[in-house]
Amino acid sequence: QVPLNIEAPFSVILKAYSENQDITSRGDVKSTTLYVFDENNDFYKQITVDRDYLLQVKPVEISCPGSKKITVVAWAGLSNDSEEISNMNQANIISDLQVSLKNNNGVANSLPSDLFYGQVTVYRSATKAAAQELKIERKVSSMSILTKGVFKVFDSKEGNYYYKIKRTKSSFNCNGELTGSDIEYIIPATLNEKGNLTTGTFSILPTDNVTIELYRDDVMVLSSENVKNSENVPANEGEQTNIVFDLSRNNISVDVSDWGTVIQYVTVG
Repeated sequence: QVPLNIEAPFSVILKAYSENQDITSRGDVKSTTLYVFDENNDFYKQITVDRDYLLQVKPVEISCPGSKKITVVAWAGLSNDSEEISNMNQANIISDLQVSLKNNNGVANSLPSDLFYGQVTVYRSATKAAAQELKIERKVSSMSILTKGVFKVFDSKEGNYYYKIKRTKSSFNCNGELTGSDIEYIIPATLNEKGNLTTGTFSILPTDNVTIELYRDDVMVLSSENVKNSENVPANEGEQTNIVFDLSRNNISVDVSDWGTVIQYVTVG
């Protein structure tokens, strides 16, 4: 029993998840910032938890004198190059906390980092309570795009190719929900000897249905909205969307796989 004049600290244990799988031990999460709010949802303090702490599954003790409960919001994977997060001080409340992709006139400066988010409310206990789990979940989607049949349409290897990806939001609110204005990404594409344009795997913020456009020397030559068999192109958090366009046939195929799947494209003819 803790003497009444000394309040037992609150305690949380961080666990990382992707697509409902516990991936804490994989070490994908490098560093996590905890934003602590008191019982009135006023900002109290922030705490940085390093990767080793997470891997060892150690409880993080948090003092917040005078509060019967605290709410802890966790963000991991933020990068100064890609994202900005609200600068919090004692004058702020929980709804002020927002993460946004840095952009220039609606075009992302760079691709989002491997972001994880979680939130938990912890109640005070008279005795030292067991640590409560704070589940942080992957908030970005992974994508790869291949376009084949380029030489059948353009009989030269010349040209600067890139994709534009449209119709995704630019920010997350304090509950980890997507918000803000739309943003677009510009993804360079490499033309190989077989006449296939490849991107490798990259991350974007999730959305129900993205629009993908292919440009050659700044002229649009293909759009996922205008192909013959147009279908939804989802970008789900914690999953990978693999897209194959055929430029000569003007069609698309979409396959959703686990995060980090290595795609082997077999192209015939």
